[in-house]
Formats: sequence, C-alpha cells, structure tokens
Amino acid sequence: MRTRTRAVALTTAAAMLGVLALSAAPASASVSQGYIAGSGDWRDDWGDEGPFSASTRSYSNVVAMWQMILWADGYLTRSEVDCRFGPQTTAATKRWQSARGLVADGVVGARTLSRAATRLGVWESEGWYYYNGATDYFQLGRRTDGRWDMSLGPDQEWKLLSYTSATFAVC
Repeated sequence: MRTRTRAVALTTAAAMLGVLALSAAPASASVSQGYIAGSGDWRDDWGDEGPFSASTRSYSNVVAMWQMILWADGYLTRSEVDCRFGPQTTAATKRWQSARGLVADGVVGARTLSRAATRLGVWESEGWYYYNGATDYFQLGRRTDGRWDMSLGPDQEWKLLSYTSATFAVC
C-alpha cells in the first residue's frame, strides 16, 4: 500500500510540475501572426521572433528593421536599407553575429534578435522605443496591441514590422 501511495504522489507531483512549467512559459510569438509582436513586458518581445534570411521571408518591413540595426551598428550604409535581404545584408549579418559570439550563419532568428534587443531602450515620457547602436540610433514604436512599428525618417510614415510586406518608401 505504501508503494502505491508513493507512486501516486510522485505521479501527481510530476503532473503538477508539468502544468506549472507550461503556465510559467512566456507567451511566444509566431511568424504566422505576420508581425513582430509581444505581450506583457516589451523587453522579451523579440526573443521568439524570426527566422528570416536571404532565403526565408527575405523582402519585408522586418528586413528593413534588421537593416536599420545593422546601419545603427555600423555594418551597412543608410542607402543599403531597402527591405531586401540580399548579399550585403547577409554578409553584414554574419559579421554582426560573429562580433557578438553568435553562430555567424546569416539567419536572423530568436538568438540574434534577443541579442539585438539588449540594445533597446525606452523614452518613458514619450512612449517611444529606440535601438541604441554602436554608431547611431533609430526609433521604434509598440502599439497597444503589442505589434511593433518603425519609421525610416522624421518625415516618413510609421509602418508595422511585417514579415509579409515591404511598405516603406525605399522598398
């Protein structure tokens, strides 16, 4: 009887731990949502995004955002921001990843975006976010529904960071 009670107790404890682990897991985004998005604390929004590369989702507003990160860190020129994940963006991505101790595969996935997110800041009083690169910075926004957006300049429209469309004027 004791053995059976102990087995039931262990099984129940294991099941409870499994439920707790699932409920404690952060909400995850999905490329199928179509946008870079998150919920709750903005600091963890980018850690479950991607992947995109020269061969996957290679023409979009998300690519423009990544190119702006590469520009702000000195790996691309401003004129190379064109929403297309081409050879220059691939080479710059590999250099950026290598400099940060990541696998330099040219694919922007969750680990690469998580590392980039460590450079995000917020202007609390204005409600704006920014990427603070090594050589420059740029602004981003986070809408009340958790979707991120960006503008490519002071006189340009803000666009959602979409995986499926490229709607910036330079695209």
